[in-house]
Amino acid sequence: MREDCSSAHSGVAHCVYAACMLRRAALALVLASACKHEPPAADASAPPPASVVTPSATALATAAPLAVIDAGPSACRTVDGPTKLARVGPFTVVSRMGAVDFYAEDHGKPILAGSMHVDPRPGLPIANPPPVGAASTHVGKPPCAAAGTFVFCMNPEGEIRRFRSATLESDNFIARARPGTRLAAAMAGGHPIVAYLRDQMTTEGRTSEAFVESDDGTELRLSEDGAGATTVALASRGQGAVATYVDARRAMSPVHARTLTASPKLALGKDAVLFIAGSAEPATRVALGVHGGSAFVLLPVAHELNFGLALVKVEGEPQTDANVTWSDYPNGLDPAPVAASEQFVARVRPSAAKFGSPHVLELGTVASGTFVALGLVPTTGDPLDVAIEADGANGIVLAYTDSTGAYATRMSCETP
Repeated sequence: MREDCSSAHSGVAHCVYAACMLRRAALALVLASACKHEPPAADASAPPPASVVTPSATALATAAPLAVIDAGPSACRTVDGPTKLARVGPFTVVSRMGAVDFYAEDHGKPILAGSMHVDPRPGLPIANPPPVGAASTHVGKPPCAAAGTFVFCMNPEGEIRRFRSATLESDNFIARARPGTRLAAAMAGGHPIVAYLRDQMTTEGRTSEAFVESDDGTELRLSEDGAGATTVALASRGQGAVATYVDARRAMSPVHARTLTASPKLALGKDAVLFIAGSAEPATRVALGVHGGSAFVLLPVAHELNFGLALVKVEGEPQTDANVTWSDYPNGLDPAPVAASEQFVARVRPSAAKFGSPHVLELGTVASGTFVALGLVPTTGDPLDVAIEADGANGIVLAYTDSTGAYATRMSCETP
């Protein structure tokens, strides 16, 4: 968010920041108002940038000779991988009967980019995945979204189709969204549901709104009257699901949440504005995790004089003006990828406050209602995106893309 003027989302705000940094020493008082959203200058007690070490022989065999960001001490250990995937991300991860599959999007269809076997439960065979797709330079954006063993993908025209992960064949389900926007999916009452964004004409002009649709074709508008939506997330909870969406604006970004049921018809609970976040960037996206009956809404966004990961714990029905905890980043970042699965969170953040510092992939847990860092995942160069999912055997799997390609790794973490 506060990168230089040459970033993908450069503009007036970035240029103002660059000017502030150049003249801060001489004009601190004069620019205090114009740069009030910038992080304070680093002092001598600030932590040093993440250490950089020479890549291992394995990394060099599968990647270009760039520096590997050292994870340092961690509460997580690698069980399998990292394994290079056949496609670049972003990815959708599906856990099924002793295996974890990694799907990339290819012109509206899911393509298997790799698979990991995990120890199956006694008596259950490992289901063989379909053949892995050939290597490709195509970058699927937006990624597909998974609900159980179903995968939803959007084609360039905005049509959303549903595929069974076991066969990668589509059925007759079709929904329509704004092309290029992200999907979210979950199971609710045994039914796969998908949420998406669509442009609607209102009395105030064209507005992006969120919708949700179930497997019987029932479509409901997820965003409340008068509210827009720029990012949406879903997560299963009990026999239903929780949805969250953000209405990102220049001055403020309301963060909403509501429950969903599908027994048998799709129905929405009351909409609640959890909190009002600061200005959000175009690439800002929200994530949801569910653990022990509690949902965790996660949003990397600006607040006061800082930039950090906002966390709201939702128990039962979402409540307006909920308690928000923050885990600040050393500096702003746009995009700031974040993903959640149950109590575990994977996020990309700057390693230090200094401009140009390497970006790191960090694992954490939110079971306590606050973000608790567990350690860094070694990457080759800056990580660009991340997906996370439970592996069905008391571990987690990550799929991420960095400067040299896409990788999958399986980890086991000791939580506080």
